[in-house]
Amino acid sequence: MPYLFALATQPPDTVYFGVQWGFDDHAVYAAWAKQAQEGRLLFENRFTTEQQPGLTLQAYFLLIGNLAKITGIPIAMHIGRLLFGFLFLLALYRLTRRLSDSSFVQATAFATAIFGAGTGYLYWARYLGDLGMNRPIDVWQPEAFTFPSLMTNGLFCAALWLMLVFVNSLLDAKDSWKPVLPGFLALLVLTNIHTYDTLTLAIVGAGFLATQIFARTVTGGWIFRAAVMAAGAIPSLLWFLHVRSVDPVFAARAATVTVSPSLYNILIGYGPLLLLALLAYFLGRYRPETGEAPGSAHTACTLLLLLLVVMVFMQGDYSLDQPWLDVAPWVGLFAAGLFVCAWMRPQVPAYGLLFAWLTMGLIALYYPGLFQRKLAMGLSIPIGLSAGLALAWLIERTKEESRRPLAVLAVLALSITSFKWIERDMLMARDNITNTLHLVYWPGEVKEILDSLHEKAQPGVSIAIAPPGIWRKEIVTTESGAQIEEYHVDVPDLNPVLTGWGGVRTYAGHWSETPDYAKKRAELMSAIMRTESGGATPERFEKFIEEHNVNFVVLTRDGTTIRSDKYIKPEYRLVRGSYFELYDINLATGEPESSPATRTSEGSEPSSTSGD
Repeated sequence: MPYLFALATQPPDTVYFGVQWGFDDHAVYAAWAKQAQEGRLLFENRFTTEQQPGLTLQAYFLLIGNLAKITGIPIAMHIGRLLFGFLFLLALYRLTRRLSDSSFVQATAFATAIFGAGTGYLYWARYLGDLGMNRPIDVWQPEAFTFPSLMTNGLFCAALWLMLVFVNSLLDAKDSWKPVLPGFLALLVLTNIHTYDTLTLAIVGAGFLATQIFARTVTGGWIFRAAVMAAGAIPSLLWFLHVRSVDPVFAARAATVTVSPSLYNILIGYGPLLLLALLAYFLGRYRPETGEAPGSAHTACTLLLLLLVVMVFMQGDYSLDQPWLDVAPWVGLFAAGLFVCAWMRPQVPAYGLLFAWLTMGLIALYYPGLFQRKLAMGLSIPIGLSAGLALAWLIERTKEESRRPLAVLAVLALSITSFKWIERDMLMARDNITNTLHLVYWPGEVKEILDSLHEKAQPGVSIAIAPPGIWRKEIVTTESGAQIEEYHVDVPDLNPVLTGWGGVRTYAGHWSETPDYAKKRAELMSAIMRTESGGATPERFEKFIEEHNVNFVVLTRDGTTIRSDKYIKPEYRLVRGSYFELYDINLATGEPESSPATRTSEGSEPSSTSGD
């Protein structure tokens, strides 16, 4: 819906790349797809000018890039999102069916796992600086929830599908070798396209093993078959470690700090879903099928609640600058999680897996690594499914004719934050501002700039620069007297577009992909921007171009960027639009033009409707 709305309301003579949320990260995805579109098998990081071997293998964007030879990158990315989102839903339904024979229970749990979220709508924010990690995670972290993942990110859809293929295969492997190959292949590809999720599954798997050992349902054959499936991660993991050891740019990217938010904001982010999930196990929602006694479930849920409360109080001085726990304390927390899982020990393996995923998934968020926030992928699945079980149990206490309407109302109430994601994306299109320093609709000359780069630049070799983004916040008083915050992008950051959809290198292209991004962004700002935050001079601008072998420069026409008699002349201009201009520095230096990039198909060219 948000994308159809954006297309329907697109102003004339603008470029829409099919992205509202997370524009800069989608530029990274586009850059990988662009390289596959060019015919490459191994990718390089073009958001920096530093030398690198270019050894990244990314199966998902290899697929998307080859599809883009026919459709163009934006359409290919949406096809991938829809396709793998559908496959994920099928896998989720398969997992849901393991939990109950009741179609009512299945439907309720399935819907809650897809749409359910926390109370983030009470702490809502729309843009930029307001979307900090001091808010509940359902406001700003899509991978931690199913619906935002399905709505915003095809890579997340593929990763979630592969996670569930492995989970379903693991459960099926209890008595059969048949699911071992699908599980092996799923983990092989998952480790390649989203390595963090394999660590999540490993941590969860340890908890699941604890539940089954103490439930006395585990067998040596099951453990062996699970180990064979787990071996699927080894080839991709070895390649990852090799690339990190020989490619300092890749290693710097892998070392980007993405610390998890405080547990308080995580718990508020799941809110009523988490309470309902714990209620499901406390009540023993699964016991009618097994006849188990409730004592172990009561104790396990109480222990988990106590553990979470203790963790919240321990985080009184929580910092986002570095991981909360060192290795030894986290191992202690991990052991406590295993103890809780062992105490739970449900006889039905699917329930043991969901409880282990819920418990160990929360603990995984504080794994002592710089990337810990990314371990939230898929955590809403066990929480949402379990919450749906409790919800169905509560509604089943009412009259039969009122159960379905009550279930619909309850799921809607739990899904308010998910609907706010739709609203926010539509408002971004209306206001032409993403949650980063980028536009939803770019001036029409951006298409001409990309066309010129496709014609004159050498992919992965030519270097282009553009002014970094500048934004500001204003407090506006409405007609009713209320004060609201509005954000304005004074200068949109075109650098990710030049790399993502243009295929050239940029000096400061992305906050995570560019090593020492803050420093390089400041250097670019001081070289190209006239503003107080930049203070560029012609001499500094010329020196920057010469030191970094810049081939193409994008400037603005509103006076915010510097000019140079040496490099910025009408005869060097390739594109002159309403806001941006593109200059070919090769013409100024007298150097030969770069070899033109080969266009793979008409679909590789941007259009005023959908970009490249």
